Amino acid sequence: MPGIRHPVHAFRRLPDLLDPYLRLTMGLAGLLVAIYMMARGIVWIWPLTLGAIYLVWDFFRNAGVWSAFRAFREGRIEVVRQEVNQIRWSNLLSPVSRSYYHWLRGAVDAADGRYAAARVHLLVAAAGSLKTENDRALVQCLLAETAFQNGQPDEAATHGKMAAALSTHPQISRLVGELSRRIVAGR
Repeated sequence: MPGIRHPVHAFRRLPDLLDPYLRLTMGLAGLLVAIYMMARGIVWIWPLTLGAIYLVWDFFRNAGVWSAFRAFREGRIEVVRQEVNQIRWSNLLSPVSRSYYHWLRGAVDAADGRYAAARVHLLVAAAGSLKTENDRALVQCLLAETAFQNGQPDEAATHGKMAAALSTHPQISRLVGELSRRIVAGR
């Protein structure tokens, strides 16, 4: 399984590469420059205006996912639950944000003991556009944990092996090893 790799999109959107608050700052600065330039009579500034409006809109469209993800990394599941529940129209999120949204929704469902619902969201996240292999490994770990908690040790072992094949960070490798030991002991 070491050869498993998920296809990475050759083209990544610029907003997905930038911090959400940097996007908002760039968008607002662009709007200010555009307003100033239009007041001076320069009409070719419309592309800058449209780009700035897009960045501001993109911030409001995707920022909830990234604030929820920040809370997830800090271990604050109640904040994650609150942020994820506030996201409306998840189908309008960018592909990367949508993948992280499903990951977070799956984590919340798993924390609430709804393992079947968590599995669905986590499978969507695993098939989506996650940014790093380590993120893919963490989603596979969560899939393994939900399968293990749901009484499916064979499926849990399969997801554990996929996570081991994907992880490159020592902390994640250690987490995968601990999970694998628990799965083997629980069989």
